[in-house]
Amino acid sequence: MRHRPDRLFLLTGGVQGLAFSWGLPAMVWWVVDLRLSPFRLAVLGTALVLSILVTETPTGVVADLYSRKYSVVAAYVVMGTAMALGPVTELFGVLVIWQVLWGVGWTLQSGAATAWMTDELAHHASHSHRSAAVMPVEPQTAAADPGADDGGGADGDSGAVGSDPSREVDGLIVRHAVFRSAGVMVGLVAATALGAWSVRGSMAVMGLLSIAAAGYLAVTMPEAGFESPRRRAGGAPRPARTSAWRDAIALWKRGARLVRRSPSLLAVTLAAAIAAGAWEANDRLSALRLFELGLTELDGREAVLFFGAAWFVMSALAIPMMTWLRRHLERSQADQRSARRDAFLLARFLVIAAAGAMALALSPWFTVALIGWAILDVAGETAYSLTEAMANRHADSSVRATVVSFVGQSQAVGEASIGLALGTVAQLVSLPFALAIAAALFAASAAPAAVVGWRTAASED
Repeated sequence: MRHRPDRLFLLTGGVQGLAFSWGLPAMVWWVVDLRLSPFRLAVLGTALVLSILVTETPTGVVADLYSRKYSVVAAYVVMGTAMALGPVTELFGVLVIWQVLWGVGWTLQSGAATAWMTDELAHHASHSHRSAAVMPVEPQTAAADPGADDGGGADGDSGAVGSDPSREVDGLIVRHAVFRSAGVMVGLVAATALGAWSVRGSMAVMGLLSIAAAGYLAVTMPEAGFESPRRRAGGAPRPARTSAWRDAIALWKRGARLVRRSPSLLAVTLAAAIAAGAWEANDRLSALRLFELGLTELDGREAVLFFGAAWFVMSALAIPMMTWLRRHLERSQADQRSARRDAFLLARFLVIAAAGAMALALSPWFTVALIGWAILDVAGETAYSLTEAMANRHADSSVRATVVSFVGQSQAVGEASIGLALGTVAQLVSLPFALAIAAALFAASAAPAAVVGWRTAASED
């Protein structure tokens, strides 16, 4: 396992899903047991995304300057601590603090895991090529699949670590999302089983599992493909007078220039900023909407069972969508029109998410609202994975974590600026009205991607 960065990257997706599944007992505790208002639910979400907004770029720069591996490990220690301590008290101010800590932990791994995997693949490919150049091999060995000795790629059909990394990264990003969905499913089973015993106890155990996963990653993750920019300058150590702060500013500016100059990255960033505000409102208020439509008689343990089953089904539905997206990205890897197709595809998924969000917002029937919620969740998860793949495709290795973090930061901007406003609307006007605005924002977020697709098509013609 230690020498397979592709498999370890997929494992980080499963751990990420495990961290996400903590939201099940947390949401039930907040909505059913504590009976938090829509405004307070929005405040919790805003605290989370503001912490992400403030720390997303700095943590991405730290990962690019010092270590992607230990940034990922620290992320799950910090998130696990927040998850384990979250249910200790019912004081609302303390709940906000734990949300802030969770957000800081999230940014430590946002972009860093993808950047780590990409560089490790490149290192293994370079090492394999050098070995092939100096060591004689039999003809049949040279023609063989480099991963045949242990099953090829992580699932046996994506190639080995030693193959061209540029052809593997997009597929691995999507498979990472598949493992994230699988991790959510495993976590939901654990959280539901534990929640039948104690909702708060379930939250604490999920946090401890995240910390344990961080320990495993610390032992198994290599970092041979990354060298700190502060330790190299033409093969020699950098001058001592060069400060980490100056390096960080230079790296941040380089990432910003890349985003501004790439139409595809601009489209991703704008779409993410708009859609994230809508997603934040739905993420915090959708459970409350379903609870009011037909679940008011459930207690906390019964609500954990219901939402655990619902989230499990939605995670299972996301897996075939991710498999299809992976194949689409692999087919378009060598296609010069891939940027146009990806932009149009992102726009379509955002429109589908808008339709599901509108059904959740306006339907008076519980079943229709539940189906709309499922459509929104699956389409939104697929759009998120496509967004990350598009950002990674256009990012230079030296600033990859920073560029991917730019996308995460744009999402945090949208969540912080729109999420609290929609929570206030839900509190002062009505919950369906606020969710309808969120659905309209999903539709609007498709516009930047569609515009880039049309402009790219026109330039090709």
